Parts: sequence; structure tokens; C-alpha cells
Amino acid sequence: MEIVLYAFTVMYTPGPVNLLSLNEGLSASLRETWGFFAGVALAIFCWFAVIGFAGQILIVRDLIPYIALAGSAYILYLAFKVFTSTPTVSEHQDKTHPGRLSFGNGFFMQLLNPKNSLVVIPITTVMFPGREITGIALFGCSALIALGGGGAPALYFGVGKIVGKQIHQPRYFRLCNRIMAILLVVVAVMMFFDYVVAPLL
Repeated sequence: MEIVLYAFTVMYTPGPVNLLSLNEGLSASLRETWGFFAGVALAIFCWFAVIGFAGQILIVRDLIPYIALAGSAYILYLAFKVFTSTPTVSEHQDKTHPGRLSFGNGFFMQLLNPKNSLVVIPITTVMFPGREITGIALFGCSALIALGGGGAPALYFGVGKIVGKQIHQPRYFRLCNRIMAILLVVVAVMMFFDYVVAPLL
């Protein structure tokens, strides 16, 4: 039970992936966005599977500044995409938007998120061994946690969808995009300082 509670509290707090999903929910359909959630879930599963089985914790920790640097750059790129996008108000649009978040966006953004270490390392080094979760059971638990992780941006997307139904002017959508883009820039800068600069000081 403590594994579920710990993973839930870390993965469901606001972060770049969840903020993007919230913003996407304002004007996108689930059909256009579900791949993003799947990409997030697969990235989380990869982290758990690799670290859980390899057990190379010290090596992983040494790589975190480089992961954070790449992740910060990728978040800045997505912030630019959000800032410059032009959302529509139409609720009955048949064509998908080419600029929508994709499976690849979700996978690489989550894979390059150093905050994964906050979830993965304590669970794989303390909680899994304490419960004697190894082998196939480790794969199964990792898959369940990954599904829960993919559910976090889906939940934020749902909140955005509810809010989006109350918005009827395009300028409000553009304002939301710009606010979300600024928040993503702040997240990227904080991630860079916390995981790249701070260890050097």
C-alpha cells in the first residue's frame, strides 16, 4: 500500500507533463491526445524495469544531471510549441491538429524527467526488496505503476476539458497557452538549477 501512496503523491503533483496535459484538455479531443498518455506510461515503465533489474543506482545518479539538462531543453522546446500554437474553439472539428502532443512527446519528456528518480529509486531499492518483489512480479508492479503514471496526465487533461467547456473566446485559449508556456519555462529553469547547477556548487 505504501508503494501505491508514494507513487501516487509524486506522479500526480503538478509538473511539466501534467501541466501540458491540462493545457491540451482545453481544446483537444481525447482521440488526439491518448498517445501522449501512453508515451508517459511507457517511459515510467522503462525507468522501473531498467533500474529495478540493473540495480546500478550509483551510475543512474551520476547520469541524472545529464538527463536533467536534456529534459530542460526538451521542456523549453515544448513551451515554445505551446506559446506559438493557435488553439481553436470548435468542439466539432473532424481533423486532427498536427501540432498536438504525441506519443513521442510524452515518452521523451517523461524519459528525460529527472524527477522520475524520486519515484523509481526509493521504490526499487527499498520498497520492492522489502516486499520481496522480484522477477516477473517486479515487471507486473512496474506495469501497474506505469499505468497509474499515465493516468496522471489523463486526469489533468480531464480537468482541462471541463474548464475548456466554459471558455468560448479564442483569446482566452491563447492566454491559457501563454500562461502554460511560461510555467513550463519556469519548470525547465528550476529543473536545470536543481539537478545540474546545484550538484556543482
